[in-house]
Amino acid sequence: MNAKTFDEFVNRQQEADAFVNWEEIRAEWIRRLDDLYLKIESFLTKYISLQQIRLEYRRIDLNEQGIGAYIARRMVLRIGRQEVGLVPVGTLLIGAKGRVDVVGPAGKAEIMLVNGKLNAWKPRVTVTTGVGGKLSVPPSEAPQNIEWEWRIVTRPPERRFIEITQESFFQLIMEVSNV
Repeated sequence: MNAKTFDEFVNRQQEADAFVNWEEIRAEWIRRLDDLYLKIESFLTKYISLQQIRLEYRRIDLNEQGIGAYIARRMVLRIGRQEVGLVPVGTLLIGAKGRVDVVGPAGKAEIMLVNGKLNAWKPRVTVTTGVGGKLSVPPSEAPQNIEWEWRIVTRPPERRFIEITQESFFQLIMEVSNV
């Protein structure tokens, strides 16, 4: 490889990055994270008002390529002596627009922001050969056609997406709490 080839590579990377609005991506991620927390708070209203569950938010520092360093919130649920945390992982993921780990004393589970039309984890990549031996990737589904929804992700081998309802969320909390 010569310096000219490397120069071309660097220039292509600069051009590609110029079209990405990282501030907007981060703002949308934080907004969707807040939406998830509001949904969970609504499930827990009865228990919070009876002081059977204490809910608090703690700061978490995240750093993602392109977006850079930023601050998000993690939700912490205190249920008796049990503590369950909803810990944001990030938004730059393959096949999803965000992930939150649900961490309890007995383990961890995942909640992902995915295309609501999907019901199973079936990653698919299509690559075709373009003119001159260069690889080109066909355009993916247009963003306006994707309905992003938070879903609980089941464990392997077959990873499925489960709608987050009060019942499914309570089951998830009990699983990570070893109940």
